[in-house]
Amino acid sequence: MELIISKIASIFLIIFVGFAANKAGVMPMTANRFFVNLLLKVTCPCMILASITSNELADDTIAVTIQTLLGACIFLLVAAAIGYGLSKLLNVEPDQLGPYAFSFGSINNGFIGFPVTSALFGSHILYLMVIHNIALQAMYLYSAGPMIISAGSGKESKFNLRGMLSSFKNINTITAAVSILMLVLGLHLPSVAFDCVDMIGDATTPLSMLIVGMQLGDSDLRAVLRDKKLFAVSTIKMILLPVLTFLAVNWLPVSVDVKICMIIAASFPVAVAAVPVISEQEKNSLPSAQMVTLTTLISLVVIPVTASLLMSYYGL
Repeated sequence: MELIISKIASIFLIIFVGFAANKAGVMPMTANRFFVNLLLKVTCPCMILASITSNELADDTIAVTIQTLLGACIFLLVAAAIGYGLSKLLNVEPDQLGPYAFSFGSINNGFIGFPVTSALFGSHILYLMVIHNIALQAMYLYSAGPMIISAGSGKESKFNLRGMLSSFKNINTITAAVSILMLVLGLHLPSVAFDCVDMIGDATTPLSMLIVGMQLGDSDLRAVLRDKKLFAVSTIKMILLPVLTFLAVNWLPVSVDVKICMIIAASFPVAVAAVPVISEQEKNSLPSAQMVTLTTLISLVVIPVTASLLMSYYGL
């Protein structure tokens, strides 16, 4: 257990380095766009490509892929329903019920989830997290998303086919599709090319943690913490969802890897992508942006605790 905690702590300490670097002016927010582009368009695709293509196609790959995809769809919709009920219980303004529910159900498995999963659980569970992210992008954010956001406001929102199709255009989804195809066909990169891609991919975890720390350093945390409803919804999301997910999947006759993927994904903070999606629906996206900050802060405790318990419980 001490080894597990030490490994997790070393990763999350990088966040505090990013926080300090931001406060010292070494990593100002003016550089945020460049760091994020480097992460999402260079290091993260390399990590996905190296992690997936380094595996060999196993007999149960198709089964665990389908299990993860279906499980992710169910989780996202149920989480949004719980968020809607909780927000209503806390007397959130009717016009914000949908955005609160949508943010509650979303998870940041692309920006935080990929590097954390890769560093803690390895490439076999990272593959499943990539599948989980496909469900988030295609089914939740741009398909069910507009309808969830409009819930409670009395306005109807149509299925966004264009948004769903455009979600497949990002480089990480394309890289994931190519990597999975290579896995199925048994294709591998030449050793020199693989070593290059693998080394660049290794930069994803420290870079993502530095960016999280930089963003927290530039956030007005006091203003976020003063909103009691926002604080309540964010805290309950980060604690309740991993517990409920564990209770829901632990007894199911599915792969342990699928269970771990589903549970650790439930401990991730609100997806940054939720903010622009809410804005596109002409809703106030500020509470969602604040929820991103607050849940990211809470995740500094929740993710290490969840990961430690999973490793211990499943004997990893």
